[in-house]
Amino acid sequence: EAAVESRLVRCNEDLGYQLQQGPFTVGELPSSQDSDWTLLIQAAELWIPDLQQLIEQFSFLPRWRIDDIMVSYAASGGGVGPHFDQYDVFLVHGAGQRRWRLGPKIAEDTASKALLTTDSGLKLLREIEVVQEVTLTSGDVLYIPPGYAHWGVGVTPGFCYSVGFRAPSRAEMIEGFSDRLMAASTESDRFTDVDDLDVPDNGEITPAQWQTAWQSLHASLDDPQAFLLAFGCLVTAPKYPELIETLTEPAVAAEELMGYRAQGIALVRNPASRLILAADTPATEPVLFVDGEAYPCTAELVPGIRKLCAVSPEDTFEIAELWAQEAGQALLCKLVQEGALWLAEAED
Repeated sequence: EAAVESRLVRCNEDLGYQLQQGPFTVGELPSSQDSDWTLLIQAAELWIPDLQQLIEQFSFLPRWRIDDIMVSYAASGGGVGPHFDQYDVFLVHGAGQRRWRLGPKIAEDTASKALLTTDSGLKLLREIEVVQEVTLTSGDVLYIPPGYAHWGVGVTPGFCYSVGFRAPSRAEMIEGFSDRLMAASTESDRFTDVDDLDVPDNGEITPAQWQTAWQSLHASLDDPQAFLLAFGCLVTAPKYPELIETLTEPAVAAEELMGYRAQGIALVRNPASRLILAADTPATEPVLFVDGEAYPCTAELVPGIRKLCAVSPEDTFEIAELWAQEAGQALLCKLVQEGALWLAEAED
């Protein structure tokens, strides 16, 4: 399947680790009898609906923090090498056994030196200082904090389900915030001279001048609502936007949607879509974030939207609080139009 993000990693003593990007045919994969290889499937929950049940086990954490589930099949001796990630990950083990060597946290100032640059495209550590070693079997869960070295190797052929979490970088947050501030700026938003233009040297920028510019900029930065909008759009940006298809037909009308409902057609969330609610905002107006877009809404819609955001993808749902209000019906129509919601046969 071309839409599935997959990777094949082989390792041997002579060539080290070799990375091959998918898609793959069955014939291109090593035999189940071969050793020293690993197949990785990213965002497997989009293709295996039952994996949504695994995500539900992490409901004690904010839903928007969960990125995806990566499924890895490792033959005996298979692995991706010693490495570290910049995000939290829970390693949930399925069938088979895998030995994990765990190391210390890699200091940020030494991370570049610690990495072994290879032609494979894998970011591997030159070496790992093993402080603990564990062998995990079916049902075991191992939590790896951001920045900590780890290295898994298959003891017997088996599966590992890696639940990864989103951790926006400071650079990403600055970019999103600055883009929003720039979009709100006008041509008249410019530097203005300070009152005293008498300077000892016209080739010099004075503290009064640059401080005036800084104060003007700082006033624009002090906008929590603008940051919330930028942050909400950032963390709901879909990982695979090509899987969210916007309807090109005329806008979906509430009467049309109500007609489908009367026929037993229900709504279901697109598993590739991301929805979160900010009910308490600096501007007091609740905001629903959907796939990188912000939708201001009224307080009356919040109970229904909360239920909508809590619905497990690919489960049909009926939220009376939204159907009962015109604004709620309009919101559902918009989300169907944008591909965040699908029409499906209602479950008995």
